[in-house]
Amino acid sequence: MKEQKLTTENYKGTRDFYPEDMRLRNYLFSVMKDVVRSYGYEEYDGPMVESLDLYRAKTGEEIVGKQIYNFIDKGDREVAIRPEMTPTVARMVAKKLRDLPRPIRWFSIPNLWRYEQPGLGRLREHWQLNVDMFGVTSQRAELEILSLACDILFAFGAPRNSFKVTISHRSLLDEFLLDGLKVSPNQAHEVSKILDKKNKITEDEYIALVSKTIPNDPTAVSKINLFLAATTDTLSQIPGIKEETLNAIQTLFEDLKTIGLHDIVYFDPSVVRGFDYYTGFIFEIFDTSPQNKRSLYGGGRYDNLIGLFSNEELSGIGFGLGDVTLQNFLTAHNLLPKFSSDSTVFIPLLDEPSFSENHNFAKELRKEKIAAEVSLVSQKMGKQLSYAEKKGYRWILLRGEDEIKAGTVTLKDMATRNQWTFSFSEALQKIKEELSK
Repeated sequence: MKEQKLTTENYKGTRDFYPEDMRLRNYLFSVMKDVVRSYGYEEYDGPMVESLDLYRAKTGEEIVGKQIYNFIDKGDREVAIRPEMTPTVARMVAKKLRDLPRPIRWFSIPNLWRYEQPGLGRLREHWQLNVDMFGVTSQRAELEILSLACDILFAFGAPRNSFKVTISHRSLLDEFLLDGLKVSPNQAHEVSKILDKKNKITEDEYIALVSKTIPNDPTAVSKINLFLAATTDTLSQIPGIKEETLNAIQTLFEDLKTIGLHDIVYFDPSVVRGFDYYTGFIFEIFDTSPQNKRSLYGGGRYDNLIGLFSNEELSGIGFGLGDVTLQNFLTAHNLLPKFSSDSTVFIPLLDEPSFSENHNFAKELRKEKIAAEVSLVSQKMGKQLSYAEKKGYRWILLRGEDEIKAGTVTLKDMATRNQWTFSFSEALQKIKEELSK
């Protein structure tokens, strides 16, 4: 009986990263890290597995109930593979709260997992830039976070009209529902979940869900729609909204003018965000391309999360940007560069006695931070050059019989097909000069 072979297919909703894919991923990570570090943020990381209770507390019912990867470990503990990073960073900050200088500015690009149906911009496994600030209660924190979030896209070459930022305040919806519509806290919570997925369901489904949640008010849908259509000018006419919340929104939009973001940031009360820990301003950034018209990423303020672990409260604000949605955005706007191989110099082996000398040449190149591969097998020149071309090598360093006799090397530029006869030190200098251009 023929042996059954294992499948070569990767797990649903995940990706294999071949070298060419890693070049793209490393590029995305590098640009993001450069921007975030320029704002003074420090990199951290946390464990892939956390206690399930960490996510039960504030992450949200849909994620914990349907999307989380959880299991009972050998010590009979309920644990989960992290679906997001904010609870982890809050736990870590609370753990060393007295020792950390404030404000705390941290970032990470963790690997995250959610059990959901893969689709455009959504996979079960992805990487996500998380940026968080702790210890600043003033709205200057919002200004910095919004500025940083936009600067990341600008760093990739995104035109100013390629995306827009929509912003709201978590208190708006709560005040409108609880004090304006006079619904119960449970009803308000259900309505917020409906609004969070409003763009993913039909109008009839939306009306049916709201009517089911607030059955004793036949005008609930129309009142909610009026709230969703409110602008900064008409917001004061919405019942239940407090003066403090109105002033906070007006002040933020005035301040946005001072940092030059007022033309791409828009007020939109329909912004809800699905996590239960948000307490203040929330925002989402949308792609404006017709080919990829969707939410890219978002975030907001969470002032009560540290209090889950400590008696001391500490304000927090941050956002998360996934690698899948970022890549889709850059592709839609033709912003991805052409990536060249990391390979630099290839040294073919033309005869066995040359191996030691080739190895020494490669060591000298590596001392100069120049990647060099030495062929380990003596083969026909054509076969070795074909291999080097497929690998994307820019330079070939040849030492045939003539070069050995003359004490020289032949340096071939695979990009231009030009070649020169040099001493090894001259060849090294030529490569360094070309790489510095």
